[in-house]
Amino acid sequence: MYKLSNIKHKIVLGCLCMIMVGCSYTPYRYSFSLIEPQNKTMNFEDDNVQFRFIPSPENIRVAIRNKTDHDINFVRDNTEFIDSLGESRRIHYGYDYVQEVRNFEDNDLYVPPMRIEPDSEIAGYVWLNNWPDFRAGPGPGTEPVLSYRIYYLMEPLFPRYSFEGSGEELRDSTFNLILPIDFGGYVRNYTFTFMINDVV
Repeated sequence: MYKLSNIKHKIVLGCLCMIMVGCSYTPYRYSFSLIEPQNKTMNFEDDNVQFRFIPSPENIRVAIRNKTDHDINFVRDNTEFIDSLGESRRIHYGYDYVQEVRNFEDNDLYVPPMRIEPDSEIAGYVWLNNWPDFRAGPGPGTEPVLSYRIYYLMEPLFPRYSFEGSGEELRDSTFNLILPIDFGGYVRNYTFTFMINDVV
């Protein structure tokens, strides 16, 4: 009877600890704006392409529409995320982070361009690429990295919780996203500047 009571006591204590730890790490909530080119709707378009953005602390959803009458290519290998300190980082772009990391590794740290047909659209997420220093797959002296481990090592764009860094310090800071589009031999680097308006 004493052992059963002791076990119940430990379970209750463990649950209380988990609740307290969970409550102490409230996620940051960010407010973003597109300031260059200035647009209140997080969209930009010219005669050739349209971009739509949905930033979050973890990634940025980017949709690219081809408004021309011929194929264009999104040059993912030259895409950059420039953080608030001015540091340039390579990115992954797609729907599945783990698959993008594996493709990056399988293609010898190169990301092939994405073709966008006339009057069509691609959409995906921009993640930081922190894999040039790692190996996702088998190789000399390495072991395959499991999918859950790749996801666990994903680096968010900005701190999501206080244990990942001080999100409040990013208030009023800016960051850039450079998205190169190849129009059949002519590459234009579309540069977008975002501001973190608020972090709570």
